[in-house]
Amino acid sequence: MPILIPVAADAQGAKSYEFAISGQSLSAALVRFSSVTGIDVAFDGSLPPNLRTTGLSGNLAAEAALTRLLAGTGLTYRFTTATTVLLINPQAASTAGATDSATSLQPIILRGEQARGPVEGFVATQSATGTKTDTSLKNTPQAVNVVTKDQMAAQGSATLTQAFRYTPGVISQYGDDSRYDWFTIRGFRPGRYLDGLRLPFGARGYAQPRVEPFSLERAEVLKGPASVLYGQGDPGGLINMVSKRPNATAQNEVEMQFGTDHRTQTAFDLSGAVNDDESLLYRIVGVGRLTDTQYDFVREKKAYIAPSLTFKPDEGTSLTLYGSYQRLDSPGGGGAPALPANGTLYTGIYPELPRSSFPGEPGYDHYKSDQASVGYEFEHELNDTWTVRQNLRYSYVSTDTQRVQPYCPTACNPAAFYRYAWAFPESARAVTVDNQAVGHFSTGDLAHTTLFGLDYSYESSRYEESALSPIFTPFNGLDPVYGATPISRPPIATRIDQDRSQVGLYAQDQVEWDDFVFSLGGRYDWANTDTRTRTSAADNKVDQQDGKFTWRAGLVYNFDNGISPYAGYSTSFNPASGTDRAGNAFDPTTGEQFEVGVKYQPEGSNSFITLSAYHLTQDNVLSPDPDNTNFNVQTGQVRMRGVELEGKAEITDAFSLLASYAYTDSEITRANPNAAGVTNQGNRFAFVPRHQASLWLDYALQTSTAWDGLSFGGGARYTGQTYGDNANLFDVPAYTVFDAAIRYDFGKANPKLEGLKASLNVSNLFDKKYVSTCIAATGCYWGEGRSVYATLKYSW
Repeated sequence: MPILIPVAADAQGAKSYEFAISGQSLSAALVRFSSVTGIDVAFDGSLPPNLRTTGLSGNLAAEAALTRLLAGTGLTYRFTTATTVLLINPQAASTAGATDSATSLQPIILRGEQARGPVEGFVATQSATGTKTDTSLKNTPQAVNVVTKDQMAAQGSATLTQAFRYTPGVISQYGDDSRYDWFTIRGFRPGRYLDGLRLPFGARGYAQPRVEPFSLERAEVLKGPASVLYGQGDPGGLINMVSKRPNATAQNEVEMQFGTDHRTQTAFDLSGAVNDDESLLYRIVGVGRLTDTQYDFVREKKAYIAPSLTFKPDEGTSLTLYGSYQRLDSPGGGGAPALPANGTLYTGIYPELPRSSFPGEPGYDHYKSDQASVGYEFEHELNDTWTVRQNLRYSYVSTDTQRVQPYCPTACNPAAFYRYAWAFPESARAVTVDNQAVGHFSTGDLAHTTLFGLDYSYESSRYEESALSPIFTPFNGLDPVYGATPISRPPIATRIDQDRSQVGLYAQDQVEWDDFVFSLGGRYDWANTDTRTRTSAADNKVDQQDGKFTWRAGLVYNFDNGISPYAGYSTSFNPASGTDRAGNAFDPTTGEQFEVGVKYQPEGSNSFITLSAYHLTQDNVLSPDPDNTNFNVQTGQVRMRGVELEGKAEITDAFSLLASYAYTDSEITRANPNAAGVTNQGNRFAFVPRHQASLWLDYALQTSTAWDGLSFGGGARYTGQTYGDNANLFDVPAYTVFDAAIRYDFGKANPKLEGLKASLNVSNLFDKKYVSTCIAATGCYWGEGRSVYATLKYSW
């Protein structure tokens, strides 16, 4: 038994906590202890390897719980402050004292999960995305999916698209794309946020920044309307990514990666304290990559750097300054080439095109992108009740794309189709600021977490599109010959200048009473969109001014056994661009969602399960004007109904499981006929499968031999049949692909090699060839083929 030195008994002894910590590694158990109590656990040096605890459960004081966790480990402890405990290894301390009494090791601090911070393992239980406050996932009355940094690393996620492969209700599009991450969530295009602030999008969506997964602690999906906290957006939900930020504990790693298509990548992540009192912290993250792709002539060159600095003059104040810069250069156009449906989706008459097919023109096709951002995050505790925050970011994105793509006046023959050259550069500048005041107080038996906020965003973008320059020499996609016709960049034919601004005033109250958690929020937005479109024939300017109130209400009940049923209602709005035949600007589309479900966080295990059912509609959808089908009216409606299940569980210390399933019934419930008399009413929504499922298993060997440190992972992903367009003309078959991983932690077998790890990740293990989507007769895309990445990482 350890000798305990409870110097802070008065601070800790009076309060008890409910613990449910299973037998596991000591470091993981201490992280759980810290999450429950809010007490930071520090250790001089590194924890001795292979220490384990038998765990504990029940209502205990912090000291009693720590005593039981450390039983049999040989470690002692003492509280250095009311919220920090120092673990001591008496044997190591005596040895160090005998050899060098002046030696002082930098403490390693184990902290519990924070809503905006890192997560140990695959299972997250806290998030700020759904409420903008530090709230447990089980108390959030909407479905929230969290992909942790550890999950991304275990599954070898090289892009954000790959990071969400095992998330229900999230569908990626367009295959292997070096330029953008294209998603739908519950059938709709999601808003994209980084650290709670909206990212630029551009007038046509080509001025989107590409977020580097290595720079993230976690990536989160909030399902359903989110306007009550974030303003304008479609009702399917949003994606919020959480960046790595400075940490007082030194967390350094460097890695090298090699893989298929001549992939070479190097990355580093360095952080720690600048000074002794830890009031100044730093972090710098960098990535460099050179790679080909599965498509002929399409390559990628990337450089990314992101420094940040945190100043903490006292315990209640924090200011973080950060910046990032990324440059992408992709000869070949960056994205997956668009191919004819004949030869990809349809192979009964014409032969199948190779997955490497490139219908563009080497030397002409290219994509270049520069993106940069600077900003700050400020937080100050006014007193024990109120905390104020201000987050601000300026972003700049400039992209330039020129491509040669197929077109067919009649039915396409993949051995003889025509092509055209075009270019479409776009740039955007955006400023976003979010001001928040968070209060924690009680009124009688009611415990309140109250949020007041005022946010503002402004984005100015310019999109230019060239004329389409036909190339009349037939092109054989099965046996391509390039350079037969000289190709030059066509002149600009359309220019769109757009300014968008939004001011939102919002309030939210989360009330805990007994085992109930009530939440109610409301917001009013003033959104302005000024769009000027210039062509050789016209110069049109449309100014839209929209105002809208949105709200959300929810109820959660927490049973003692870890089951938490919930119900919620939420609304959204999104400005619709354009005018009707009378020249009137369109009203915003509106959305509403009813959602019920249950969240389960079992006692004694590190796991989290969410089951949700929802009914989601969007109104004011554009539909052809019956009096003049060259224009639109807002009489359309789209409905989504579905059930989603996600479970993440560390079943034992050695075995983890990730499982998901989504059933989605989508329907265009109202639509007018077009000029040909054809209506989309009754059709399914594009890109939405009825069924989607995934399973990932992860197992680590538990031995005392050299095999200790070896772990395996494997998964399967199923995407059901979809349509590539709302007219349901292009029927894309279902597909299933498999992934695998093997990892080795050298430090488990040899403590001298602590921090050195190797991994091998294989995506699409059996090299399944499938069409990811098909939006037009010459707009079909092959899915990602097999990729193999070998990574060597050293952490210290």
